[in-house]
Amino acid sequence: MAFVLKPTKQRIFKGDIFGFDIETANDNKDFVCASIWHENPKFCKSFLDKKELINYFKLKRFKGSYVAATNLAFDFFGTFFGEEEVKNFKTLFRGSGLLFAKTFIENQKFCLHRKKKKKNPSLTFIDTGNFASLSVADLGNLIGVKKLDSPSFIGEWPKNRSQWREMVKYNMRDSEVSARALRFLFDSFQELGATPKLTIASTSMSLFKNKYLKKTFYRHPESILLELFEAYYGGRTEAFKRGPIKNYNYYDVNSLYPDVMRNEFPDPNSLRFNRKNDVRYIESFEGVADVTIHCPDMEYPLLPYRTNDKISKLIFPTGTFRGKYSFVELRKALQLGYVIKEIHKNIYYTKKCRPFYDYVNDLYNKRLEYKKQKSPMQYVTKILMNSLYGKFGQKFMDKDNWEPFNHTPEDLAKLKDFRVYGDYIYYKKKISAAAFCIPIWALYVTSYARNKLHDYITRCDPAYVDTDSLLTQKNFFTTNELGGLKLEHDVKTGFVIKPKFYALITQDNKKMVKAKGIGFKLCMADFHKILECKSVTYKKFVKFKEAIRRGFIPNEIIDITKELDLNDNKRVWSRPLSFDTLEGSKPINIHILPKSIKSLSINVLGKEGFMPILT
Repeated sequence: MAFVLKPTKQRIFKGDIFGFDIETANDNKDFVCASIWHENPKFCKSFLDKKELINYFKLKRFKGSYVAATNLAFDFFGTFFGEEEVKNFKTLFRGSGLLFAKTFIENQKFCLHRKKKKKNPSLTFIDTGNFASLSVADLGNLIGVKKLDSPSFIGEWPKNRSQWREMVKYNMRDSEVSARALRFLFDSFQELGATPKLTIASTSMSLFKNKYLKKTFYRHPESILLELFEAYYGGRTEAFKRGPIKNYNYYDVNSLYPDVMRNEFPDPNSLRFNRKNDVRYIESFEGVADVTIHCPDMEYPLLPYRTNDKISKLIFPTGTFRGKYSFVELRKALQLGYVIKEIHKNIYYTKKCRPFYDYVNDLYNKRLEYKKQKSPMQYVTKILMNSLYGKFGQKFMDKDNWEPFNHTPEDLAKLKDFRVYGDYIYYKKKISAAAFCIPIWALYVTSYARNKLHDYITRCDPAYVDTDSLLTQKNFFTTNELGGLKLEHDVKTGFVIKPKFYALITQDNKKMVKAKGIGFKLCMADFHKILECKSVTYKKFVKFKEAIRRGFIPNEIIDITKELDLNDNKRVWSRPLSFDTLEGSKPINIHILPKSIKSLSINVLGKEGFMPILT
């Protein structure tokens, strides 16, 4: 049967929602207490015993329910890790985060599979972070239920009855915030026309199909989808200058991705392909071409190039190289002086469409109204606008899978590649592309966005850019309109090192420090230590996958010491990093198609010594 993307009807969520939170001690190795919150007070209950908590979840009142937690991996594995019942949960991860854990209840027992369709509906533990990347405190502010102040002894065992009462009360409020937040989000989604799903991306897809999808689109063969994914590049993150900065402006593009989603897109139903070395297909249609292309010397090249390092990264080089690119960015590249040496293959579409125009405009206008009303619904419309496009670029084929190890020899014989870590097994699971897998739409969104960011880059000589933001001394006209620039920060002083690695102090003395690879929020003193090439030591929560591989308990707190590399190998720097002079850079020049970016001669030396003064 053909996979088709077609209009659907809204389904209302009729299940119950509970809130769930636990507290731990001894570097998160010990369970201290937990709570379950429900809008019916008789179902609110606190627990000092883990076994009692687990057995409580087996009651029939939880059938067909969602149990909401904020940072689910912490609460779920803090409860079920090492317990026999965990083997009866199906789990799904995104990176190191646990999206959900699902089981069925039969005769006050958990079971992996539904036995009687109507008599044992599922129990699903779900993370509020699947929808809103907000802490418990921020969720509480969103819905008007304030998180309580953390007890001074948090992370330790309470020492007396007073401390136990304070801990239990604090814990119950966190459960309440998670439950009320998920209920608010689900009600809001439904009010807008969506069917609540397990993530914000899938929920936004349901809204699109329920209200805005006007025709049926047919999914491409998987071989074509895989070729299109090779032309799907992410956002542009580059440091064009490094060193100390003064009196800069940090601009954001208002909802960059939703803005470009209003443009024209290829109609997937009009797919064609050929191997004609003829640029007229690029000029006349929309699609993707596999090309060998030459970029002349320029300060800010347009086209990305994916390196073949052990850790693949995106650079924007000059020189001659081969890659797959959307027609919309190839046309712009030709205008900038790029020369296509050869077209190896065209995947093109004879028709165009605007599938997202009404979706974006409708949600944006609603958001403006909600802002005037100071309604938290404005946040819901924002996340729905920003979450749709990526769903069309959802990867398939081999998916990482982690499960409790209760497999028979017959089960293992069916797995091509697996590894057992203690009580858990890791393997890759082959899946087919979903009906909504339309990567030509996802890659066109990111192509349009990079094109728009490039327009700003060439106008403002920025020190730094990151997907939809620029750090520049130029003064732009600002607006709240979709796609316009807004001044996010008026920067008094700062220091830029490389992508995702900088420190800024605003005119009102707000400090912003970012250092990719560090698992905690840096302060300015920590940033200074890194620049002095000293090690940084901090406490780290060991997440589930790392814990299983290294023999820790999930969520256990361990000490980490790191030294970060200050070198930037996405651009060419003429001299080592200076702590007292702002230095410019040039793009990498590719003369020969390299097997690895390491084969290129690039001067990206670092330097120890002087420390910048940020005041």
